[in-house]
Amino acid sequence: MGRLRKTQAAISLYKKYHVDKNDERLGQFLLLTKKFKIKSALYAGSFVHITPSLVFPKVVYVDTNRQARDFFNDPSVHEFVSKKKLYAEQSVISFHNKDYREDIEEPTGSFDLLISQYAGFVSQYCKKYLKIGGILLVNNSHGDASMASIDKSYKLIGVLNKRKNRYAFSGKDLGSYFIPKKPREITREYLEKTMRGIGYTKSPTAYIFERIK
Repeated sequence: MGRLRKTQAAISLYKKYHVDKNDERLGQFLLLTKKFKIKSALYAGSFVHITPSLVFPKVVYVDTNRQARDFFNDPSVHEFVSKKKLYAEQSVISFHNKDYREDIEEPTGSFDLLISQYAGFVSQYCKKYLKIGGILLVNNSHGDASMASIDKSYKLIGVLNKRKNRYAFSGKDLGSYFIPKKPREITREYLEKTMRGIGYTKSPTAYIFERIK
């Protein structure tokens, strides 16, 4: 009975912050792995968002949060993934309880996917871990998509939009994105100072960049 309660307590945290809010984003990750054949991902600022492990065989999570640390250290979370995963391989889940701006002791250039969602400038601090030709999934809640758009290491290759709980990828008219509603020069210094997304004429759910150098 005690083990059951522990399992429910761990998974209930994921349920509270993601399932109950219809924010698992499973379709987003399924679309990415279908299009780009992703096998490994680095998720900086993940909190307890375990969904990527249901889609990608290897995921490394990074967060300073104590609840996240306890969550990923709980064997019941790994059991949950084993039962729900959508691939044949054995799942590999790692967690670093630290600031992603520090060294996280992962090999450079070793990940197919870098995930940046609501956690600051992941595209900059964790770029070295993403392989050349790897994919950056990023939104603009804290300006990280804007930061990637001015970084010559990245190339915008598509956007994701969510409609009626379905995600769609588009690689068309990419030059029409990152056009500010109010004319302004977008610099690294400006983005680091404001730490907030810029209002653009078009705002997709997420942006997809390829690391090109």
